[in-house]
Amino acid sequence: MEPLVSAIVSTYNSERFIRGCIEDLEAQTIADRIEIIVIDSASPQNEGAIVAELQQQYPNIRYTRTAERETLYKAWNRAIEQARGRYITNANTDDRHRRDALEVLVRTLDENRDAAFAYGDALVTLEENTTWDAVDPVMQVRWPAFVRRVLFQVG
Repeated sequence: MEPLVSAIVSTYNSERFIRGCIEDLEAQTIADRIEIIVIDSASPQNEGAIVAELQQQYPNIRYTRTAERETLYKAWNRAIEQARGRYITNANTDDRHRRDALEVLVRTLDENRDAAFAYGDALVTLEENTTWDAVDPVMQVRWPAFVRRVLFQVG
Protein backbone atom coordinates (compact mmCIF):
# COMPACT_ATOMS: atom_id res chain seq x y z
CA MET A 1 0.00 0.00 0.00
CA GLU A 2 1.25 3.48 -0.85
CA PRO A 3 1.83 5.68 2.21
CA LEU A 4 -0.57 8.52 2.89
CA VAL A 5 2.05 10.71 4.60
CA SER A 6 5.78 10.98 4.01
CA ALA A 7 7.45 12.29 7.17
CA ILE A 8 10.84 13.84 6.45
CA VAL A 9 13.42 13.69 9.24
CA SER A 10 16.71 15.45 8.56
CA THR A 11 19.45 14.80 11.05
CA TYR A 12 22.81 16.26 11.95
CA ASN A 13 24.25 16.08 15.48
CA SER A 14 20.93 14.91 16.84
CA GLU A 15 21.75 11.48 18.20
CA ARG A 16 20.03 12.31 21.49
CA PHE A 17 16.74 13.10 19.71
CA ILE A 18 16.49 10.70 16.76
CA ARG A 19 15.06 7.68 18.62
CA GLY A 20 12.36 9.77 20.30
CA CYS A 21 11.49 11.44 17.01
CA ILE A 22 10.99 8.17 15.16
CA GLU A 23 9.16 6.49 18.04
CA ASP A 24 6.89 9.55 18.22
CA LEU A 25 6.02 9.19 14.53
CA GLU A 26 5.49 5.45 14.94
CA ALA A 27 3.02 6.21 17.76
CA GLN A 28 0.79 8.31 15.49
CA THR A 29 -2.78 7.06 15.07
CA ILE A 30 -2.10 6.66 11.33
CA ALA A 31 1.40 5.18 11.73
CA ASP A 32 0.47 2.30 9.43
CA ARG A 33 0.02 4.86 6.62
CA ILE A 34 3.24 6.83 7.22
CA GLU A 35 6.62 6.42 5.61
CA ILE A 36 9.54 7.96 7.48
CA ILE A 37 12.41 9.22 5.36
CA VAL A 38 15.55 9.98 7.35
CA ILE A 39 18.25 12.05 5.67
CA ASP A 40 21.50 11.90 7.63
CA SER A 41 23.56 14.83 6.46
CA ALA A 42 26.96 13.27 7.21
CA SER A 43 26.44 13.60 10.93
CA PRO A 44 29.46 12.72 13.05
CA GLN A 45 27.16 11.16 15.64
CA ASN A 46 25.52 7.74 15.82
CA GLU A 47 22.09 8.41 14.25
CA GLY A 48 22.64 5.78 11.54
CA ALA A 49 23.02 2.92 14.01
CA ILE A 50 19.92 4.04 15.92
CA VAL A 51 17.88 4.23 12.72
CA ALA A 52 19.15 0.79 11.62
CA GLU A 53 18.02 -0.65 14.95
CA LEU A 54 14.57 0.94 14.59
CA GLN A 55 14.26 -0.31 10.99
CA GLN A 56 14.30 -3.86 12.39
CA GLN A 57 11.04 -3.07 14.19
CA TYR A 58 9.51 -0.60 11.71
CA PRO A 59 9.77 -1.45 8.00
CA ASN A 60 8.35 1.96 6.98
CA ILE A 61 11.63 3.78 7.73
CA ARG A 62 14.00 4.65 4.89
CA TYR A 63 17.48 5.98 5.55
CA THR A 64 19.90 7.92 3.36
CA ARG A 65 23.28 9.18 4.49
CA THR A 66 25.02 11.84 2.42
CA ALA A 67 28.79 11.87 1.98
CA GLU A 68 29.02 15.53 2.97
CA ARG A 69 27.01 17.85 5.13
CA GLU A 70 24.28 19.65 3.21
CA THR A 71 21.82 22.38 4.07
CA LEU A 72 18.51 21.60 5.72
CA TYR A 73 16.63 22.53 2.56
CA LYS A 74 18.83 20.37 0.35
CA ALA A 75 18.17 17.46 2.73
CA TRP A 76 14.43 18.13 2.61
CA ASN A 77 14.50 18.28 -1.19
CA ARG A 78 16.44 14.99 -1.29
CA ALA A 79 13.71 13.41 0.86
CA ILE A 80 10.91 14.92 -1.22
CA GLU A 81 12.41 13.25 -4.29
CA GLN A 82 12.08 9.91 -2.48
CA ALA A 83 8.64 10.56 -0.97
CA ARG A 84 5.70 8.42 -2.08
CA GLY A 85 3.01 9.79 0.22
CA ARG A 86 0.11 11.97 -0.89
CA TYR A 87 1.12 14.42 1.84
CA ILE A 88 4.56 15.49 3.04
CA THR A 89 5.51 16.79 6.46
CA ASN A 90 8.80 17.58 8.11
CA ALA A 91 9.46 16.16 11.55
CA ASN A 92 12.30 17.93 13.31
CA THR A 93 14.22 15.54 15.52
CA ASP A 94 13.46 17.54 18.67
CA ASP A 95 9.71 17.88 17.97
CA ARG A 96 7.03 15.64 19.42
CA HIS A 97 3.44 15.38 18.20
CA ARG A 98 0.04 14.81 19.70
CA ARG A 99 -0.82 11.18 18.89
CA ASP A 100 -3.45 12.19 16.33
CA ALA A 101 -1.63 15.24 14.92
CA LEU A 102 -0.97 13.82 11.46
CA GLU A 103 -4.45 12.29 11.27
CA VAL A 104 -6.00 15.70 12.03
CA LEU A 105 -3.81 17.44 9.44
CA VAL A 106 -4.66 14.84 6.78
CA ARG A 107 -8.38 15.10 7.54
CA THR A 108 -8.16 18.90 7.33
CA LEU A 109 -6.50 18.73 3.92
CA ASP A 110 -8.92 16.06 2.67
CA GLU A 111 -11.90 18.19 3.74
CA ASN A 112 -10.44 21.36 2.22
CA ARG A 113 -9.29 20.28 -1.24
CA ASP A 114 -8.39 23.85 -2.21
CA ALA A 115 -5.88 24.08 0.66
CA ALA A 116 -2.21 23.57 -0.19
CA PHE A 117 -1.00 23.00 3.37
CA ALA A 118 -2.11 22.67 6.98
CA TYR A 119 -0.32 23.38 10.23
CA GLY A 120 -0.98 23.22 13.95
CA ASP A 121 -0.17 25.22 17.00
CA ALA A 122 2.79 24.25 19.18
CA LEU A 123 3.77 23.85 22.79
CA VAL A 124 7.30 24.72 23.93
CA THR A 125 9.00 22.76 26.70
CA LEU A 126 12.43 22.86 28.28
CA GLU A 127 12.56 19.07 28.73
CA GLU A 128 14.19 17.03 25.97
CA ASN A 129 12.40 14.03 24.48
CA THR A 130 9.20 14.54 26.43
CA THR A 131 6.17 12.99 24.77
CA TRP A 132 3.12 15.12 24.03
CA ASP A 133 1.13 13.45 26.82
CA ALA A 134 3.82 14.20 29.42
CA VAL A 135 4.78 17.71 28.31
CA ASP A 136 4.98 20.54 30.84
CA PRO A 137 4.83 23.51 28.47
CA VAL A 138 6.47 26.84 29.23
CA MET A 139 4.73 28.51 26.29
CA GLN A 140 2.05 27.90 23.69
CA VAL A 141 2.52 29.15 20.13
CA ARG A 142 -0.75 29.90 18.38
CA TRP A 143 -0.12 30.55 14.71
CA PRO A 144 -2.38 33.07 13.01
CA ALA A 145 -4.76 32.01 10.27
CA PHE A 146 -3.08 31.83 6.90
CA VAL A 147 -3.68 34.78 4.58
CA ARG A 148 -2.29 34.22 1.08
CA ARG A 149 -1.79 37.90 0.23
CA VAL A 150 0.49 38.33 3.27
CA LEU A 151 3.04 36.04 1.59
CA PHE A 152 3.48 38.55 -1.19
CA GLN A 153 3.84 41.66 0.95
CA VAL A 154 7.33 43.12 1.14
CA GLY A 155 8.69 44.82 4.26
